[in-house]
Amino acid sequence: MSIAACIGRPRDRSRDTAVEKAAIELLGEVGYEHTTIEAVALRAHVSKATIYRRWKNKAELMASAVHHYAFCKSPAIDTGSLRGDLIEIIAEKVKAMKSEDGQFIRGLMTAARTDGELAAVLTASLAEYASTTHASIFERARARGEISHSAQTEIVLELVPAVISFRIFMSHQSVNRKFIEHFVDDVIIPTIKHSQGEKA
Repeated sequence: MSIAACIGRPRDRSRDTAVEKAAIELLGEVGYEHTTIEAVALRAHVSKATIYRRWKNKAELMASAVHHYAFCKSPAIDTGSLRGDLIEIIAEKVKAMKSEDGQFIRGLMTAARTDGELAAVLTASLAEYASTTHASIFERARARGEISHSAQTEIVLELVPAVISFRIFMSHQSVNRKFIEHFVDDVIIPTIKHSQGEKA
């Protein structure tokens, strides 16, 4: 199921959704640089004023669209252990980023290299998404006693997207199951444990 399909359900979507759907479609068709507020407004059948009342500029609109609809089909994950949860959620992220949907993220990341405003809002949006996605995993791990309440889990929110995005979009290296397990066992979990003053 693509991002566009996720956006299309249910049919009685709000005007915000219509605008974000148009933005995502245009991004896939013509790229970020050639996507304009005028074109989005025309496709969504709204006025430019309607868009500017909701988003300050194109960068905020695109970040909002990606935040709401990218990876919207990610399943709930609860394997019973922190290690298992981390491996599965990273595997799902990799699958999504390698799919057709991943091209939208890649397009925005490429544009963000030369657009500071887009880079700022995209970073904030993706960080919020990652924080929400990982929150329950770390809460369960604390409840099971796998990590302490003092553990600094925020570093994971930076490590995972940075490493995975770089390997998939930049260096084109393999991100298979073996690599994910190595990443979790030798990097993520030791980093979390070190942050709470324990040896891995």
